Amino acid sequence: MASEKVILPHFHKNSSFELKSECVIYDIRGDSALIEEMCEAQLSKGPWGVTLDHGLVCSDTWWSALETGQVKLETFSGKIKSVPAGILGDTLEVHIEGANGTQRWLAWRGFEPVLNGKNVCISYVQMQPKTQTSFRPDFFIRVLLQVELIS
Repeated sequence: MASEKVILPHFHKNSSFELKSECVIYDIRGDSALIEEMCEAQLSKGPWGVTLDHGLVCSDTWWSALETGQVKLETFSGKIKSVPAGILGDTLEVHIEGANGTQRWLAWRGFEPVLNGKNVCISYVQMQPKTQTSFRPDFFIRVLLQVELIS
């Protein structure tokens, strides 16, 4: 059975979520491979991916939900403290230590280990997974939107 090709949503051109500065080193709007993977997961019949409650990730509907607060924009600032390999050794895990604790992220597309020790501000949203588990009903999937170098 052939799978249908996902047509990427149009980026929301007038979003209030704009490039903050020239120091932005990652922006989801430039990561078409990730957007395509996320949209394919959303549209699949399988259990993976985020819900379609606010439209396809990065579609006009989705950005509008972000602008109106239906999808809450969150930020976290801190210093990249370590970049160990993931459990299987096939991914890098970025550890960012901030005033409010530590966050761990899979390395974003274009990540360079030279960023270790740099201060960053990340912008992200937390979304409901398509399938909730009974053993962790409060689980959300974090979607990284932007990473900015800060001084």
